Amino acid sequence: MTTAARPTPAQMPRRRPAPAAGPGTPAVESPPRRPAHRQPWEKAVLASNLPPNFRFVAIAVATHADEKGHIAQQPRLTGLVHNTGINARQVRVALATLIDRGFLRISPPAADFATADLILRLPRGGAARARRANNRSNADA
Repeated sequence: MTTAARPTPAQMPRRRPAPAAGPGTPAVESPPRRPAHRQPWEKAVLASNLPPNFRFVAIAVATHADEKGHIAQQPRLTGLVHNTGINARQVRVALATLIDRGFLRISPPAADFATADLILRLPRGGAARARRANNRSNADA
């Protein structure tokens, strides 16, 4: 008896595929979400398992946001390189990871980091993860 080979983690899809539209129904995009509030967003970033450099870039982005999460003065890539002192390539990788993990959104979607606007987003489960981390730190005190 032969069994089919199991897929490795590298062969698995990275994200859940979008639901397919039926033959008679048009594909409807969800409306863009509002920016995340800055304080819960920062807590979610700090409670995440991102590498330290990526969290540092995320907090540098957040310093340009107001309490509601709007970034009026966009830092752009050169501003983040200047603020953090991290190499431009590393900042690009950090921004790409933050977008992939759902912490940031860029507008327009296919733009380069040097010209794109950054928008704070709170990923699914990010607020709950930050609350759990906050509860654990309060219990230790």
